[in-house]
Amino acid sequence: MNSFERMWTALNLEEPDRIPTHTINIDGNVADKILNRKTTAIDDLDELVEKYPDDWRERINPLAANMQASYFSKAIRAAHALGFDGCGIGFVPFIWESRTEMIDIFGKKHKVEDIDGNIYPDYYGGMIKDRKDWDAFSKPDFKKIYSDAKKFYKRVLRNCKDIKEEICFPVQNLLTSVFPPVWQGMGMNYFARALKSDPKLIKERFDFTTEYALTVFKAYADCGAKIFIEGGDLAYRGGSMVHPKYYDKYLLPCYQEVSNAIHDRGGKYMLHTDGDITELLDFIVESGFDGLQCLELPYVDPILIKKKVGDKLCLSGNIDTRYILVKATKPEVEKAVLDAINAMGKGGGYMLSPSNFHPQISVDRLKWMLDAVNRFGVYPLKNIP
Repeated sequence: MNSFERMWTALNLEEPDRIPTHTINIDGNVADKILNRKTTAIDDLDELVEKYPDDWRERINPLAANMQASYFSKAIRAAHALGFDGCGIGFVPFIWESRTEMIDIFGKKHKVEDIDGNIYPDYYGGMIKDRKDWDAFSKPDFKKIYSDAKKFYKRVLRNCKDIKEEICFPVQNLLTSVFPPVWQGMGMNYFARALKSDPKLIKERFDFTTEYALTVFKAYADCGAKIFIEGGDLAYRGGSMVHPKYYDKYLLPCYQEVSNAIHDRGGKYMLHTDGDITELLDFIVESGFDGLQCLELPYVDPILIKKKVGDKLCLSGNIDTRYILVKATKPEVEKAVLDAINAMGKGGGYMLSPSNFHPQISVDRLKWMLDAVNRFGVYPLKNIP
């Protein structure tokens, strides 16, 4: 099987030749280490600002799709070099406000961090406090969003044309998904207040993020994408971020609309969410998802998750990114892989992946993880100690 076939088989809740491996992303500095490169993105930005002090923003903002395509192409190449079956990609419509800050079309504010020469957007607050702010907020042209997303995807394909048959490109909206941009664009306090005081505002905000998701996913599908990842954290370590009744009221119809659109095109729809999602499993299934990614230890019990929804959802993740893929010994990494396979691999419908990804993840430990799953994850599962 090739990488796409392996992942597709798992998403159909069947056994491929071996357990597929994928990652939602590879951060730029980790990719640089894998590929033995030195990134100059921050230096290039500073050079542009210095050269064109009065209009550098007007020059850089139209290049966003191409810049991000280069970033994600590097992530794909790094994932391919390590031997992953898949690595997520997705366009983010950032708008440069200053050298140190970017905003986006949802009202989120991000500080521009420099991590080993890579530009890292660090969310720190929202711009929309109430109805007045939302009415005054500049809304994007969704035809342009479609065009930019399509341009982005095609450029990644061109940049990686020599390896595109050897690694799968799941498309995702990790920073532009249906749920987090609604509350992050407001800040949790204002969002929680509006849930009770202005439900019409909340619905309009969800309608907006849903239209965005439908727009970019259609752009990717028109370019041939088949696997779509919804990047919306729904839970904290202690459970649901808001009362589940609000998910049922606002989020369920949005997810179902996106799910139906993807399924009508013959695609598969996965959800990435951190935290303890145990109480939300029925909601996730009802929303129409085909897969569930992250399964963050120790906040979920993988054996329980497999028992409850393993016949309905392809499960993915469960390799810890706070210790195991940062500081653990090789035997500890191998044990984490074996524990995940034992809990969720039997009968198929499982993909192994880091629960999340961040700049401190160790390249050696990623290699140990992939080597272990390639040795112990071959179907039928008979080589597990």
